[in-house]
Amino acid sequence: MVIGDDLKDDELLRHEFIEKHNIIIKHFPEVEMTEEALNLNMTIDGHLQSNLTKRFQWHKLHLFNSYFKRWRYIFYIDCGVHIFSDVSPMLRAVKRNKLVAHSDAYPTYEWKLHNQFDKGAKECYAQLEQDFDLEIDYFQTTIMLYDTRIIQDNTFDNLYKLMLKYPITRTNDQGIIALYFTSVVPVFEQIQTKNDDTYFYDYLSRNHGVNKYIMLKMHW
Repeated sequence: MVIGDDLKDDELLRHEFIEKHNIIIKHFPEVEMTEEALNLNMTIDGHLQSNLTKRFQWHKLHLFNSYFKRWRYIFYIDCGVHIFSDVSPMLRAVKRNKLVAHSDAYPTYEWKLHNQFDKGAKECYAQLEQDFDLEIDYFQTTIMLYDTRIIQDNTFDNLYKLMLKYPITRTNDQGIIALYFTSVVPVFEQIQTKNDDTYFYDYLSRNHGVNKYIMLKMHW
């Protein structure tokens, strides 16, 4: 479990369930924006200013800290994801030297990476568009299964620098992590969506519960 400053002293971290199940609690400091980056981020339309309402999401950059290289593979799952059955089939979807995750544009694949960035900050967006191909598929950071060999000693620092240079992401961490692992270090692949028995993961059920899923982000 990865936590920030807001939880590091919480009494719940000493709950008997955590000790009984040998859950590792890893604290990382908050990921802070510079004043310049924050001011640019504030130009995003109000209803898209995730940095104001969900700043904790930036903590996800720490998933690519070299600390995690002590494990061969990492399966990250957002808090709040609904898990309905054994996740083992998804673990078998891991690929060497890859990050497998779910395309945010699934199943039509019409959305492209540029949708993750606010075009209102014209100068910043123009630089981003010049530096990277934004007409490509990208992924949700809700669940990610990756080989830790994709993590280098400077990976977190590189992600942080991208955040400061392009602080115009509409969904905080997702745009930056997707940009990095599609364009800077291109290791993203679509995770397997199903086997003969069940669907693996989706943001929401596509058929009102007719198909079984191992996990969903949104469930009613």
